[in-house]
Amino acid sequence: MFNRIRPKWVLGLSVVLVTALALAACSNGDDTVTTSSSSSTSPSAAQQPDAPAAAQAATGDTSSPSSPVSADAPAAPKGGSGPAMASISKVGRVIVAFPGPSTEGNDSNFDFSSPPSVQLRPMYEYLVGVNAVTGVFEPQLATAWNIEPDGLGIRYKLREGVQFHNGWGEFTARDVAHVLWSISRKDGLHGLRGTFSRDVKEIQIINDHEVVFILNGANQTVFNGIAQLIGGMEVQSKAMYDAEGQPTLADKPIVGTGAYRFQKRAQGSFIRFELNPVEHWRLSPDFPELELRWSSEASTRLAALLAGEVHLTTIIPDQEPQAKEKGIKIAKGNVPGFRTFFNFQGSWWNKHGDPDSGRKFPDSPLLDQKVRQALSKAIDRDALNTAFFAGEADAMFNNHLHPTRLGWDPSWETRFPAQYGYDPAAAKSLLAEAGYNSSNPLETNLHSIQLSTYAGSLDLIEAVQGFYREIGVKANLLVMDAATRGKLGRSHEFENHISLVSTASDIFLAGRVYMTSSHPSSGNYQDAEMNKIRLVGANTLVASKQDAAFKELGERAFSLNASIPLYWLPIKMAYNPDVVSDYVFSGNISGSWTHLFNIIAAK
Repeated sequence: MFNRIRPKWVLGLSVVLVTALALAACSNGDDTVTTSSSSSTSPSAAQQPDAPAAAQAATGDTSSPSSPVSADAPAAPKGGSGPAMASISKVGRVIVAFPGPSTEGNDSNFDFSSPPSVQLRPMYEYLVGVNAVTGVFEPQLATAWNIEPDGLGIRYKLREGVQFHNGWGEFTARDVAHVLWSISRKDGLHGLRGTFSRDVKEIQIINDHEVVFILNGANQTVFNGIAQLIGGMEVQSKAMYDAEGQPTLADKPIVGTGAYRFQKRAQGSFIRFELNPVEHWRLSPDFPELELRWSSEASTRLAALLAGEVHLTTIIPDQEPQAKEKGIKIAKGNVPGFRTFFNFQGSWWNKHGDPDSGRKFPDSPLLDQKVRQALSKAIDRDALNTAFFAGEADAMFNNHLHPTRLGWDPSWETRFPAQYGYDPAAAKSLLAEAGYNSSNPLETNLHSIQLSTYAGSLDLIEAVQGFYREIGVKANLLVMDAATRGKLGRSHEFENHISLVSTASDIFLAGRVYMTSSHPSSGNYQDAEMNKIRLVGANTLVASKQDAAFKELGERAFSLNASIPLYWLPIKMAYNPDVVSDYVFSGNISGSWTHLFNIIAAK
């Protein structure tokens, strides 16, 4: 348990949490066609890639490989993976209000990936979906998937008869090859461009309804990126792309196969979808139209919800009592996935990813574990939880690892108070041991970051600055634009900096980005052994081996105070019960508010 002693000045802070946008044609029968990507990471062992950590908890199996999905797996029932859809809605268009995406575009495989891809997701499907209730992988446009006997290929059997919107023809293997090409383009801005271009050697089209991703080595991040979990491979029509070219914001998006199709967009304002007039193969959403409306201010969104102008929206915890008093209901994601933490920046190697090259900033105080531990023990997490998350954030005992996920060790919870827990006196003692005192105070830089995932981040960071002040640390608030910060981070120019992070990525991607010096790491404590351990877990698809590797990785990160864990945050959506009776979504997918076809109409 976290210590509950808290300074009065923290309790007086107003709550400003906003849970926002954490927000290709046909081959000839048996002919084998090979389409090259640029390069690859990969799996090993002839079996289905493991489900995400939430799926491990749901199946209870973390000691043996997952069974392959049957090649004749049935289609998901109408209405998707949530409850059965109602037949009649009280309004023709259901409106969901979000803070606007950081980038708008009409090609989610080129312009961006998660979380901005939420703006186009209603019109697309994936080879492998994620269940809205359990968070486990389930068949979608692929009916089955298996690892090749050599461990260097993932074979997908594709669903037959699925049609693209607006008469653009049947979904086939050529469309899958097109999407891989689109993501891997050198000038693309997709978050997984590097992963796919490096780690996928080529894609083999076996026939119209079977493809094999040939990999350079085993890595489940590739599978997760192909699936809905990361939200990076929305299946689009190659025929439309070939006919109309790369879409701009002035054009229509490349069509997909989802139950909703694109209707119109008003840049900076909204994007609207309508039900495809052709009956969908697996979904029967309640509402004829779906609109995603951009609204930055939490107060404006709540007012619009209460006035009936929007039907679902994200609100801040302070607003929940008022909303509930007015009859508003709250839907919550089913699977732990969203989290927030502080990362240390300054432990870079001279040559990225090469410990033998030596530290770029050998005098950075953040290289001293006593300093890192002190900076963690200075923070009263219970006070911050009360002030900024209405007490609803779940304790995080080891960054990226959770009791429902791969690699969990229950001893971390019992050991947390001594290793990380709030104790200002112990924090001061650790700093003294590291050589810092009133005449030689520790000085560091605390990035003042407005996160898109919760608007209270600036106030939370200032609160942490106050905690540091109490133990004699001078933490300078550093303000800079996101582009500059990103550029300096990627080039490893931050010598003695601490940054607040929020993400919903899975353990495989999180382990690479936030726990090692693997590309595209731009902020975390970098340790040579952690690099090696992460590769062991990533280069296998055997659940027991993954579990053991991530447990070892977690233990090293825990014992080194490699980051400052804060919370697992609830993913919520407020809705008007006169129009909506429920909304079922997993909450463990990057981008968070998915499965919008699962918005159930009130009778």
